[in-house]
Amino acid sequence: MTRFRALRLKSGLSQTEFRRQYNERYNRSYTAAAISQIEHGKRMPELGALRDFADFYGVSVDYLLGQQDDDKLEEPAGRQISARLKNLVEQLPKENQAGMDDEVKENIGILRNLLHQSLILARRVEKDEKSWFRY
Repeated sequence: MTRFRALRLKSGLSQTEFRRQYNERYNRSYTAAAISQIEHGKRMPELGALRDFADFYGVSVDYLLGQQDDDKLEEPAGRQISARLKNLVEQLPKENQAGMDDEVKENIGILRNLLHQSLILARRVEKDEKSWFRY
């Protein structure tokens, strides 16, 4: 039994109900035959769909592919990314430190702004519970 099928059964969904929810949530158009082929290891979804499957079940892509035994994620990907971005922003040196030339100050300011914008996007993704590649 593939992990795709095992996760669906564990979630208590019929194949029809899973397909409906999955297609609706991720704007996909998988047929019953395609889902059956994936669950029986006769077909592998493309990368974007694979990420969506992992997101749907709350597992990693590595787990779905059998490269990881633990099906638990430490924390949702969006929150993990926003926390890392926040730490990066906080670790940046201040632009007004003595001994920095103007170009270094400017580069740090640009980097700070880019990280700040990325943090805003990460928080939006967390709030909307959407996959990253949709943005």
